[in-house]
Amino acid sequence: MARVGSSYGNLKREMVSSPAMADGTVYVGSGPKLYAINQDGVKLWEFETGVVYSPAIGSDGTVYVGSSDNKLYAINGKSGVKLWEFKTGSVVTSSPAIGSDGTVYVGSDDKKLYAIKTDSKGLAKSPWPMRGQNARHTGRVMKK
Repeated sequence: MARVGSSYGNLKREMVSSPAMADGTVYVGSGPKLYAINQDGVKLWEFETGVVYSPAIGSDGTVYVGSSDNKLYAINGKSGVKLWEFKTGSVVTSSPAIGSDGTVYVGSDDKKLYAIKTDSKGLAKSPWPMRGQNARHTGRVMKK
């Protein structure tokens, strides 16, 4: 189990992405790759494209991420396999947002907001990066 202050190795490039987490896996972009890293700091997979920005995770485990190659990608969160891609008119630097009906919203540097219907049914259930890490925003582990 990772400890506070743990480092997850050298990802070789600058971090231009905020991490996202679901089911014990952290997804983060570094340079032209999106990485999946488990709680022990072990790289599970990497997906290469252009510069990768901050991902969002659907309730079905699909990872959505924008890239400098003008595309939004849907990636299987377990395997790292590309499910589909959506081409926009320019770089996709905004973080995707997922509606409760599964629609993924993403902005592009082409000055457009795109709404893409998906099979996800909202965001993945994860206490992180929720402020305070729990529903009460206390930062304390909730007892079941």
